[in-house]
Amino acid sequence: MNAPFNPDLVKDAFDALAEADQPDRAFLRRQWFESGPEPATNFAVARGASGKPLVGFALRPKSIGPSSLGLKVNEIAGPYWPMRGVPVDAQASPSELAAAIQDKALTKALGPAFRLGPVARDHASIQLLSEAMTLAGWTVLSKTVGQHFAVDLATKIASGTWPSTRGQRKRRWHVRNMEKIAPVRTECFTGADWTPETRDAMATIEAKSWLGTLEDGGDTKFRDPALRSTWEDAAKDPALAAMIRGSVFWIGEDPVAFTFGLDCGPSRLLIANNFDLNFKKESPVIVLIYDDFLKAAERGIERMDLGLGDAGYKSDMGADEVGAFVDLMFVQSPLFARALRPLWER
Repeated sequence: MNAPFNPDLVKDAFDALAEADQPDRAFLRRQWFESGPEPATNFAVARGASGKPLVGFALRPKSIGPSSLGLKVNEIAGPYWPMRGVPVDAQASPSELAAAIQDKALTKALGPAFRLGPVARDHASIQLLSEAMTLAGWTVLSKTVGQHFAVDLATKIASGTWPSTRGQRKRRWHVRNMEKIAPVRTECFTGADWTPETRDAMATIEAKSWLGTLEDGGDTKFRDPALRSTWEDAAKDPALAAMIRGSVFWIGEDPVAFTFGLDCGPSRLLIANNFDLNFKKESPVIVLIYDDFLKAAERGIERMDLGLGDAGYKSDMGADEVGAFVDLMFVQSPLFARALRPLWER
């Protein structure tokens, strides 16, 4: 039966679906949706005729549009907004998924509409889900929210021209200058072995970064206790802990730059990097980012996913625009979809 059921029982289904999805979406596990200050409040799974889970929905209510309208729908939960997702069995056909999605109990759990986004528009799993939802009678509303950047690391390294000789010389020059201040070192960690002290060091860097100059404190990942809990919660799942990888660059006793992301199959999803503005001239974060790239390649990573944003420094690192990020609204009733479209797409 395709009904939402006891979250204690759905856990294995979500974890199995994350493993059956595309490799770069392996992080979409039950614990991912339960992490951070705004966890999912309801879990639902659609199953095929044999009872095999085909798609999972981790939901929470969300207000949309002007507050005066008081309009609420479900949204797909997730602690880090550029990495939303619904775990889908990548081997399922659109028609098979559509049949499972049409289950009445699941339809009731999803509500009249639900939001999913931002997500990479051209990702195979997103296209599979969108096609299945359309076959099941739902309307898919979409709006573009930004561009998607990634580095084809395997191809660039195989070309023999990346990193460039000039770039490597410049980074060695920066390291020598930093060594004149104090001895330098890089501390690497995973979610299985990082410590509160490491996270404190990253929070210190954020406080002294450009984010620290903002009145609201900016979108920090470790300085803000609630947002920091996101990653501490995620690491409670050993599978997610193994995906979490980062590094901190030190000059003497001062943490001055960090990188942070998830290794998922052949892809590394870069979540954050930052640096102490007092060391801007020495460019520690650029040195550390390239080191992160090269160490990732040694682990077999083929693609560095830099997510949503503008070209800026991403192009300097070899990133290309690979598509767009979109916000999707899945609407059950055609009449409701017609009414919602101008509000959603404006």
